Amino acid sequence: MIAKQEQQTEAANKEKMEQIAKGQSEKMAALGQLAGGIAHDFNNQLMSIIGNATMIQKTDDLDRIKEYAERIIHISQSAATLTKKILMFSKRESSINKPINLKSVMDNTYNMVESILSKEIELCYSYSAENKVILGDEAQIENLIVNMILNSKDALENPFGEIIIGTEDTVVFSEMPLSHGEILKPGQYIKIYIKDNGKGIKDKEMNKIFEPYFTTKNKTKGTGLGLSVVFGTVKSHSGYINVKSKINFGTTFEVFLPVFKNKEIDSNILMLVDDDINVLDVEAEMLEDIGYDVVKFDNPLMALEYYRENNEKIAFSVIDISMPVMSGKQLFEQMKIAKEDSTAIFITGYAKQAEFEELTKNGSMIIEKPFTSEELSTTIAKVYM
Repeated sequence: MIAKQEQQTEAANKEKMEQIAKGQSEKMAALGQLAGGIAHDFNNQLMSIIGNATMIQKTDDLDRIKEYAERIIHISQSAATLTKKILMFSKRESSINKPINLKSVMDNTYNMVESILSKEIELCYSYSAENKVILGDEAQIENLIVNMILNSKDALENPFGEIIIGTEDTVVFSEMPLSHGEILKPGQYIKIYIKDNGKGIKDKEMNKIFEPYFTTKNKTKGTGLGLSVVFGTVKSHSGYINVKSKINFGTTFEVFLPVFKNKEIDSNILMLVDDDINVLDVEAEMLEDIGYDVVKFDNPLMALEYYRENNEKIAFSVIDISMPVMSGKQLFEQMKIAKEDSTAIFITGYAKQAEFEELTKNGSMIIEKPFTSEELSTTIAKVYM
């Protein structure tokens, strides 16, 4: 009996190891595919840059030099665009996430796309969700919508095809499995859907559609980065994506983006408290650049007095941990007496280990100095998602 249990355990462990190895092999294959595509595109671009620079060296004709220089600028811009797409795929692109009106972004994108699509394609659009605000980056969301519409356009074999774009309020009460192995977590979302009546996606292609450089189009029609960029954008916005498709009947893409909570959008004002005046000014500028109105204090006692009288106007606070007279932790404790649901992000150049551990144990977010606007924006996004 014991021997049989040991055999079953050994078999289970072997199967688990094989699954891990298979997963790693698939990841390496995808990375190899990505690296090969990058190398191909960049080598071509570098060839053009080197070739044109070499020709500049060989001529004194100012008109020819100008022409070669213009070519170098153009191909460098193409290389920058490729880099941006690669970084978005890897989810490391620098972006500033702030409260944005999704309806406004989608309205503008629809109007732009409608004017450039063939009149033979029927484009239907309806923003039905009552929720309109998410925490995100307008340019990335616009790019996401455009990529998905163009993907649907390319799937239309019938010249009189149809693309339907819309939104719905979606509340998820329990975990929901999605098409590509992800689990949609409980929460309140705005669902963006883009549906076409095109050729559909084959089963053997379904698992590859978000891979970089995977494409069913010929080389003149696409690089295969469109849907991988879509996937990267969805992930950078703490969202989820689902795909439904049936051959010859079309495909529906569903993107679930978390709703930005109403209590945070009632006010866009935050309170910043840091005893170092020089640092305080820079931090305030960073927060204003993200999109917030800032009231700032270099004295925690003055900050507390202001907060007691004006806390209903404050969405949240950013507080330095180590300050004279009153620490950031003590200030926040007094703020919670004034307003029980007070929220704060702590910043620090150095915090005592016990204090640091106590704050993190209570669920507080801490950013260590020096930090960038991106790190600050990302932390705010984590708190309010």
